[in-house]
Amino acid sequence: MISAYFEEKGLVRQQLDSFDEFIMNTMQEIVDECASLQLTPQQQHNPLMQASGGKSYKITFGQIYLSKPTWVEPDQTTSAMFPNEARLRNLTYAAPLYMDLKRSTVTVDADGEEEEEEEFAKVFLGQVPIMLRSTYCILSESNDRELTDLGECPYDQGGYFVINGSEKVLIAQEKMTNNAVYVFRKKQPSKYSHVAEIKSSNDSSRPASAMHVRLLNPG
Repeated sequence: MISAYFEEKGLVRQQLDSFDEFIMNTMQEIVDECASLQLTPQQQHNPLMQASGGKSYKITFGQIYLSKPTWVEPDQTTSAMFPNEARLRNLTYAAPLYMDLKRSTVTVDADGEEEEEEEFAKVFLGQVPIMLRSTYCILSESNDRELTDLGECPYDQGGYFVINGSEKVLIAQEKMTNNAVYVFRKKQPSKYSHVAEIKSSNDSSRPASAMHVRLLNPG
């Protein structure tokens, strides 16, 4: 069963699935959690403007968009980027990220308050490195012949990035979940038959505190 799983899924499926989940869902969820930003500039060199309230801005973040990896040539032409090209030219295999934005400008003066809204569609934010063989990778639907023609090894399962021409991989770490009870059987002979352990934390920035409960051996 284990051999059949790895033959079908490969050795890096957990890396690919995690990256796809981040790109397709988590990124938008992060944006939705902080959907707006209020900005009030300090009018330090204009006391009259500061007294009357001046201007304040509200930025509302909307839908994000991510395309396949591309590269802008020096002549400003855009072309598709392939991983092997990124390796040879010391480039980062990345895709452009865009977002819909809405800006609200509130002006306060002697006549009262005036609000003006302006929408911006698909504003370029930056580049997002793309994991090889993920859904957004340009090689995701290529067969063995096409991979060979593009300078790729058909047996390469991906799961890594190309940053400035160098291949980089994220090392996965496994750790116990906080706020969950784990029960372990004690190796006999021992005074206790089982040990229950829970790591409690309400703040992700602070280390979790552990509590141990030992159960007496009824024998």
